[in-house]
Amino acid sequence: MSAGRLPGKGPLRLGPVTLPAGTLIAGYPGKGHPVAWATVDPVPESGRVWSALSRLHPRTGLVPIQLDGLNGDTRRPWDSGEFTEPADPREADGLDASAVLRFDWRAWVPHPRHDDAELMQMRAPFTQEWPGLAPPERAPLTEAGRRHALDVELPQVRRVNGATPQARIGLVAAARPADVLLVIGWGGLVNCGESLPELTAVLRSWEDRFGARLIDVGYAGLRLFVERPPRTLQGAERLAAEQVVLGGDCIGGARDIPGTASRLLNSPIWTFWWD
Repeated sequence: MSAGRLPGKGPLRLGPVTLPAGTLIAGYPGKGHPVAWATVDPVPESGRVWSALSRLHPRTGLVPIQLDGLNGDTRRPWDSGEFTEPADPREADGLDASAVLRFDWRAWVPHPRHDDAELMQMRAPFTQEWPGLAPPERAPLTEAGRRHALDVELPQVRRVNGATPQARIGLVAAARPADVLLVIGWGGLVNCGESLPELTAVLRSWEDRFGARLIDVGYAGLRLFVERPPRTLQGAERLAAEQVVLGGDCIGGARDIPGTASRLLNSPIWTFWWD
């Protein structure tokens, strides 16, 4: 699938979806071309609007996202231009998600002589060896579960984190949701060791294995909407091993595998925040 072309300023209609007045997001200073289009104000029932626009992506080449920001203020980074230089998503093509996460796991696990009972408990049920990628999940959300996640769960998560329950809607010209961060030059990793191509490789893998698509993009935080969340504790534990080593802070702040796994089990919303 190829990326589309950003619309101009003003109201917008895509298929059956009508969006209020929008503006172009300049992105990294000095690059001379916008990286996204975004509504000026929050959109009612933004979760359902995001869903409808997602279904249109094969025709439009535009990936929808909900805008979040620093402490819920979407002016940062979206209107203030706090981005890094955009990159070609092909930079992630040669990266293997398993290799990226295996490297992060080895950096996260202490040397055997520094290991102790507390650290062993944090990574239970796994040893020091990388457990490998979690298996793909096949069972999708029910339609009722999907609506509840978009209409109730996600707005609650946004509210708890200081954002408005209803969001501004953004559009990014990208071939798939996982590529959005590279296309816009997202700056959330500037204080972290991870690179955007590496994160993109992992997001692509989660997209493929769990139907996990980027839905909220903020100053240093992300949320994914998950069509096929893990349904067994064993699957959730394997996935938690991937997430605790990738996110500086993830799934509501849990940094241990047992706690993260309990939050991932059957959960349609995944949350990450990098300091």
